[in-house]
Amino acid sequence: MYTQCNHCNAIFRVTMKELTAAQGLLRCGECDNIFDAMKNLSQTLPEERRFAQKLVKMAPVEIQEPTTIEHTTPKSKRLPQDLKHKLSNARYFISIIVGILALLLLLQVLYSNRHWLAQQPITSPIIRQLCTLVDCDITPYRDIRKIRLLSRNVYSHPNTPKVLTISASIQNEATFPQPYPLIEISFLDKNNKVLALRRFPPEEYLQNSKGKLMSTGIPDELLLNITDPGDEAIRFQFRFM
Repeated sequence: MYTQCNHCNAIFRVTMKELTAAQGLLRCGECDNIFDAMKNLSQTLPEERRFAQKLVKMAPVEIQEPTTIEHTTPKSKRLPQDLKHKLSNARYFISIIVGILALLLLLQVLYSNRHWLAQQPITSPIIRQLCTLVDCDITPYRDIRKIRLLSRNVYSHPNTPKVLTISASIQNEATFPQPYPLIEISFLDKNNKVLALRRFPPEEYLQNSKGKLMSTGIPDELLLNITDPGDEAIRFQFRFM
């Protein structure tokens, strides 16, 4: 025999023994609704139609736990195999698209932060290799604290009056090549007041300085010219920037 849930129309196969034990009240395995199985009881399985309701008047009963019976899914509720296949393919392609978008987002983040990542010991090799493959520029890592002033001297320019020539030797003591610094030279009086100041970018004290890096452990000899600040200047100092 068959009966049907009056809430979700799910169809169930039942026996008279089960109905008698449950006093006609069953719990739907689909929607968890408690219904009177006797009202829609039939000897045959419906073919895409609803059961004709049979009015069976029964006295109300108090039950503790209605019997949950095995659910027989009608053909009309089953998804066709080709539809299941299409849904599976759709989920597969959506997963691929999401993965591609996540990869593009990661690459964008890496590209935007490539200069900072290239200066970190852990990520530097990977970022530099990636930039070599895609031909992107990276600002070289620099540490001004590792540039040392080995010697310095100042004297009057031999051919130009009121111009001083400063000779200096600087060296990169870092473990990596780095860009040449901006050199600031200032002249001070006896009260440490700055009388003259000039900053020299690499292109002013190097030949073919574009893209050139300071080698490690090799001194660089420099000659810098600056206007003579006068007799009040008693000392000068270097600063790397």
